[in-house]
Amino acid sequence: MEPGFVSSWAKFVCRAAGENITDIWELLPRYTSLLPPPQHTMQYLEYLVVTMQQLMGPLPVTDQSLEHQPESYLPWLHMVLSDFEEAQDTPDAPRLFSMLPQSSNHTQFITISSTSLHKLLKAAGIANVPSLSANKGAKEFIQHQESWWNQYTACINFSKRAQQSRRCFKFQVQTDGVSVSVLMFQPFAEASTQTNIAPPPPPPGRKRKLQQQGSSRKALFTAVVHSQQAADSLHGGRLCQSKYESLSWSCSRWQEASGIKFRLQKAELWISRKPALAAALKATPTAKVASSAQFLQHIRHRMQHTAAAQAHYGDRRHRQLRWRSFIKRQQAYSAICKTISGGNSDTIVAYGDAKFSSSCCKGNPSTPTVSLRRKLGHCCQVYNTDEFRTSKLCCACKTAMDGMPLPLLGNPGRHAADLF
Repeated sequence: MEPGFVSSWAKFVCRAAGENITDIWELLPRYTSLLPPPQHTMQYLEYLVVTMQQLMGPLPVTDQSLEHQPESYLPWLHMVLSDFEEAQDTPDAPRLFSMLPQSSNHTQFITISSTSLHKLLKAAGIANVPSLSANKGAKEFIQHQESWWNQYTACINFSKRAQQSRRCFKFQVQTDGVSVSVLMFQPFAEASTQTNIAPPPPPPGRKRKLQQQGSSRKALFTAVVHSQQAADSLHGGRLCQSKYESLSWSCSRWQEASGIKFRLQKAELWISRKPALAAALKATPTAKVASSAQFLQHIRHRMQHTAAAQAHYGDRRHRQLRWRSFIKRQQAYSAICKTISGGNSDTIVAYGDAKFSSSCCKGNPSTPTVSLRRKLGHCCQVYNTDEFRTSKLCCACKTAMDGMPLPLLGNPGRHAADLF
């Protein structure tokens, strides 16, 4: 059986077990690539679904059940991981996974706002903090949040350095226990007392229409202009020779502009100067195991070298490198949004809703997907476009198109295989 059909049947069985329906074959029409199997195969799949449901927690599986009782689904994950380990010697073996979340050696940041500060002070047993049980107490704390921040933190004094630039503290910090980022806010300039004449509205049809779609994840994005007037506007009003101009950013360009490549090079250079620590981190046993004894080996090794790893990745140069990478990433987002929208908030972007993951293709570097869509929504008008079977169906009648015959060179009578 082809790997694609195996993956489809696996998704079918997991969905049937998670939805807890009476007849699992009611889901079969949703999977257009699957056909009804033989009778003995149907009986085995039904038995497999019942076995999975006995190992699962509350059914059907929902976000609420996963949030309240996540440990109740561990037996089912353990069974799946055990089967995956036994199939590692077969062709197209499934990828292993860890049943418990794993953190990296880099320090993790937490965000502290006025709401979280209220909870921290209350948990510390400070008597004069308003009660958390009543909404009135929380509202009272927010009304006097500046005095609370000034009393128990030094953020107010730190933010006074930025008063010359008219920035003020926004009552939110982000810290990893060593460094801290303070959120500042710069209000808009006050409106002038002089009467300003409003600019004339833009002429009709001035909005630019862009279609953005992925290109097999080899490029970060590809956008196509669907208007001659919009294409001219991208050239500063000059006549554009090509009606459908495309804009694209490659993955390598994103890695360079966002500072990811520079950060990886520096991190590899610094860890290479500590061969003992580099060897210890490289020899860490995998956590993607079903055996508790093997997982304990992973925990012991991590705990043995945690202090040295945190001292290395938490030093000043790593924190400065991380801050520099954050600035470069924001600049890269701004450049991409300006390239697509042209600095015009009236630009309309039809964003392909293909649900690509950040690293769905092996060998390609991870790139932003959801975050890019969110950043674009801040500077122009973005609409999701369903891309399901768009390369196979006709855009007018929505029916499947025939394959395109390609004549072979040197033999006009024969044709190559169809494209679809």
